[in-house]
Amino acid sequence: MTDAEHDGDEPLGMADAMMIRGEQLRMLRLMADRDEVEREAEASASAGVGSHHDVRAVNDCSSETSNAGSIIEGTDEYEILPTGCKMLNYDSFLRHQRYYDDLKHVDYQYIDYGKLHGGRLIIEQRKSLGKGGICWDAAFILAEHMIANEMDWNSNVGENNEVLVPRLLELGAGTGLAGYLIAKGCVRDAHVITTDLPELLPLMKNNLDLNFASIGCVCEDRRYLKEKFVDDATNISRRGTAEAKVLR
Repeated sequence: MTDAEHDGDEPLGMADAMMIRGEQLRMLRLMADRDEVEREAEASASAGVGSHHDVRAVNDCSSETSNAGSIIEGTDEYEILPTGCKMLNYDSFLRHQRYYDDLKHVDYQYIDYGKLHGGRLIIEQRKSLGKGGICWDAAFILAEHMIANEMDWNSNVGENNEVLVPRLLELGAGTGLAGYLIAKGCVRDAHVITTDLPELLPLMKNNLDLNFASIGCVCEDRRYLKEKFVDDATNISRRGTAEAKVLR
């Protein structure tokens, strides 16, 4: 029995509703199984990657090597950092997605969200920390919504025509993706406070230092990223203010 057969006045019975729900769940399980197969195939294709930093680019065809030494494989464009960690180009990831799937990029330790109004945003994630330690696509979508509707909440002018900088509080920020994206993506100044549990504070602060602090980073990968963009118009520390605190 289909939904179309219940478009009339006859209410949908409980048994029919459960059958429809069961079919939906079966479809979701099939989709999850297909995604798992794709992830395993991508992991197999990435096996044996060297530890030097180079760029792997998008290609829907078979793997090949460019004349610059970059290896073309899979469908994601990513860079190998000095320590061997991978940094995903998020735009390249979105180009081949039929729908958002956070688990498809959990094996990349860094994600480059590209150039924003306030500079480049790069977020570190750690799947070992659980759900709070990964970059959720929903956080990206929320931040994009806030940025697109900035004029509704960030007028920057008070009752006496004084310039005001709005302060935004993000609860359960995890990596800090949504908050830091808003801070850097807005045309006008905004200050964002990201908060979460104590075990996630070091990760939030790492991303805060990488994207907003002018001081150098101790971590080799983060130091490399800061140096890479220091003279670029997309400098990752050029604009935007934020802070990270423990959720209390």
